[in-house]
Amino acid sequence: MFFLKLVRALYARAFRVGLIGLMAGGIFAFGHFMTPRPPDAMAEVYYDLGRALEGVPAYMKAVVDDGDVNEVYLNGNTLYYTQYSSSKNVGQLLDYYENLYKGETHPVADQATKDKLLKYVEDPADRAEHARRIEETERLLNERYVRLEGKKWGAFATIVTGKEGEADWAEDMGERIDKFGETGMVKDLGDPKIVVAFEDDANGGSQYLNVWPGEDFNRENLRPERRQDAPGYDIRDVPRPRGSFRLVTFGQQLVDADYSILIYRGQDSLNGVENHWIGEMQAEGWALSESFNDGRAMMDEEVPAPHALLFVKDNRETYVAMAESAENSVTSTVVVYNR
Repeated sequence: MFFLKLVRALYARAFRVGLIGLMAGGIFAFGHFMTPRPPDAMAEVYYDLGRALEGVPAYMKAVVDDGDVNEVYLNGNTLYYTQYSSSKNVGQLLDYYENLYKGETHPVADQATKDKLLKYVEDPADRAEHARRIEETERLLNERYVRLEGKKWGAFATIVTGKEGEADWAEDMGERIDKFGETGMVKDLGDPKIVVAFEDDANGGSQYLNVWPGEDFNRENLRPERRQDAPGYDIRDVPRPRGSFRLVTFGQQLVDADYSILIYRGQDSLNGVENHWIGEMQAEGWALSESFNDGRAMMDEEVPAPHALLFVKDNRETYVAMAESAENSVTSTVVVYNR
């Protein structure tokens, strides 16, 4: 029965649809760190989205112009984004996108069909669970978007198919979800719309990114096998910690600069990983930034300084932040900037 198939498919996968938007927005938060922002606004984004890039030196931050279409690389996928400023705050901006894309309300089936379906379930407890799933499926179908808000940031994601106002929208979406489950290609779902917004305390209102995936965007590239490298690349003279695996490769080329963000994880201690970076990077001709180390020491007098290093070589800089992860492992976030 198609209706039961749709309920099961959506219940199992609908949140993954939204998660793709969330993951893309979350990764773009890394790119947002590379664009100069007022310290207070940056701090709020930083505390909400993670501590990986705390302490990135100001001169390593690249600027993108409002309205320009920027292309980035993410684990073998291509993503595009434009950046804008708005007089609206984050909540108002997300309200605008929600009203724009919420579409019409459609029941997944009439009440008689729902009642007939539930009659096939003999166990009362199971029947209650199926009824709840039908309600949840109907809610997801009619909501059709994911909206998330932090203290001073927010994100909105939806999938546009062009059939939102048509009677066969639910059947079409069920088929799209099945195909997406087989291929992992986001284009099989439809046209994703993603917005990531940050409050701009210095200027009022907000700054936001419109993000969309390229035709090649495949969900599977974002989900590497356990302890295996995700699709991406390493940088020849930036040797990763021994025994580590690569989680993220994020890269962007700009007019006057380019940068890559690489994230590695491996089983080791913080001291062991820090010693690796110091020894191996110096062997590749990188020099530790003494001024950065002095700044860390001064910071440590007030609050615990991040476990981070800055290396310089010719017209390039490499920033490495280290953090303890689960299972006695350490995650290294590496930003390589080339002017």
